[in-house]
Amino acid sequence: MEWIAAIGTVVIVGIVLMLLEWIGRKRQAQPETIRKWIHIAVGHWVFLALAWINHWYIAIVPLLFFIIVNLVTLKRGTGQMNQVERISYGTVYYPASLAVLVFLFFEQEPMALVAGSMVLAWGDGLAALVGKKIGKTFYTRGQIQRSFEGSIAMFLASFLVLTVTFLFYELPSWLAVSYGFLLANIATLIEAVSYRDTDNLLIPLTIGALVAFAL
Repeated sequence: MEWIAAIGTVVIVGIVLMLLEWIGRKRQAQPETIRKWIHIAVGHWVFLALAWINHWYIAIVPLLFFIIVNLVTLKRGTGQMNQVERISYGTVYYPASLAVLVFLFFEQEPMALVAGSMVLAWGDGLAALVGKKIGKTFYTRGQIQRSFEGSIAMFLASFLVLTVTFLFYELPSWLAVSYGFLLANIATLIEAVSYRDTDNLLIPLTIGALVAFAL
């Protein structure tokens, strides 16, 4: 039944992707906006996996599938999420980072998996959406430009999802809030200094590791 559940998660994610692309076309949204809608939605795959699957080696299979599919669609330039200004490997890094989290933490430290995935989904996703929509004050690192408004959104979203995650796993309120605040700052700093799409790797892996080994 776990293998059927794993296939079910792939089907659900596929339906969500098609639905978001369809909504994006209907609303004439820019490809980068659709990409970030998908970015936020896909992170919630971890809840399906944790609810339906018991073993990491089964849970990791859908992620390996997504890595291959995303790499192929990226090379072919298919799908609105790949119709962006520059070639982006973020869609490949995303499931790759979750695969590492599943391998390390799925069975023993699910809180670390959820924390890393939610910060990547909501923090990084909203940072890009807010920065693109209302960003007015920018800073650069090399050829990468980011906005202070996006970084603020990154911090606030990360702080919220981390605190909620810690409270859900029944950590004391003071620890959930204080550690959520600390990790949100770390995640925001990583997002600010990361080169191109490497934040899709660095953010979840760093947050997941810190949660697993410090809590």
